[in-house]
Amino acid sequence: MATPQPNQIQHYPVGGGLKYLFTKTMTQDDMLGLALVGDSKSFLTSLPKPMLDEIGIRWLEIEIYTPTSNKIWVTIYYDRAIKNFRLEKIAWVEVLVKSDFKVGDKIACWSLYHADLGPNGILALLIEKVTNQ
Repeated sequence: MATPQPNQIQHYPVGGGLKYLFTKTMTQDDMLGLALVGDSKSFLTSLPKPMLDEIGIRWLEIEIYTPTSNKIWVTIYYDRAIKNFRLEKIAWVEVLVKSDFKVGDKIACWSLYHADLGPNGILALLIEKVTNQ
């Protein structure tokens, strides 16, 4: 099976490294802060050390792009309880509302990393509902 590509998100920065991370069905727990699964952990732990330290020690602001939102700033952090990366609830709620994501929706997620921007690069996630085509 071919690696999924974002096909609904129109306005995200071109260039940079686009990497498919996961497809999952949204759970009630995801409504409280999306748990990043699949290849997310291996991708995020491969980021430059200063960026990874920021995520692990406190949090890091990243950009989220969806089909209905050009850019929303969301905080990503390492959740020691589930031993995984998670998006912080308050800003994630804005993404949920603007994108009309609900429990039971199947979503796909890609990372977009621009290593040449800023001192350690800029990280974004692209998230869209999976549609039956």
